[in-house]
Amino acid sequence: MSRQDEGVYVTLSELLKFGYMPKNFNIRPNSAVLSKLSGRHLSGVRGRGMDFSEMKQYAQGDDPKNMDWKATRRTGKPYVRIYNEERDRNVWLVVSQMNSMFFGSKERMKSVSVAHTAALFAFKALETGDRVGAVVYNNDEVKFFKASSSKNNLVNIMTEIERQNNLLEAQNTDNSKGNLGASLKILSSLAKHDDLVVLIGDGRAMDKESAKHITRINAHNDVIGVLVYDPMEENIVSSSSLFLTDGEQTVDLDSTDKRFLNRYANLQNERKEKFSHLSRKNALPLLAISTERPVLEQLYELLSLQGGRS
Repeated sequence: MSRQDEGVYVTLSELLKFGYMPKNFNIRPNSAVLSKLSGRHLSGVRGRGMDFSEMKQYAQGDDPKNMDWKATRRTGKPYVRIYNEERDRNVWLVVSQMNSMFFGSKERMKSVSVAHTAALFAFKALETGDRVGAVVYNNDEVKFFKASSSKNNLVNIMTEIERQNNLLEAQNTDNSKGNLGASLKILSSLAKHDDLVVLIGDGRAMDKESAKHITRINAHNDVIGVLVYDPMEENIVSSSSLFLTDGEQTVDLDSTDKRFLNRYANLQNERKEKFSHLSRKNALPLLAISTERPVLEQLYELLSLQGGRS
């Protein structure tokens, strides 16, 4: 496969094309959509924050919850505080391009689906007037981008995703946890209140440190996990000689060996349980994105505007 083969590596122009596509999905879904994603344990995602605008005398129809009791006691007349919805927020993308992402059995590599997901969330956020920031990481490095509503900033983020994506090779055998923990540590000091943090990867980088940072961030912000998977990871093909290749390097496995299957199943179950526990603990919505289908199509099904406003 060459680097130009669609589905193996991404290009900047490919990612920027998502900016011109209709994005009929909602990056801040309501509780109805979220319950469809992760079950009844889930709490609703916070709405946009509210900015204090002014104080006025209470009139019929005003919300009693907004009563300003200090002003009321001081003046002897009922006063309410008026709030305006914030016009923007920070949307932080945490994007994995780790070595484990360089796998795909059909349409595209997991790394490519991750890049597509990041681009779609970024452009959707910009369309709705939000600021976009990002942390892009692999096994060796972390690149941070401040949140901004600038299109140039978004292009810079996409350029970094392309760069790290094109560093992936089959011979990269570093299977360490990567830099998710370091990425989240950066965000834990930046995501202050009512920001949206979108974690995009395959879940293999999750560890205790990362889980602690997610819990801390989620206390005052919204966190959505996007787990990208390949169908073959869920249902491995049974073969005494299973070849995995990138077109240059080849690995031969015996997927009928019971010891191999047991080890593989245990690793998969362990990873799933980590995320299930994290999701239950933090009421964290999880989106599952398959490499087998276009990401935009899946986001529409999972985060349809029919389930809430953008």
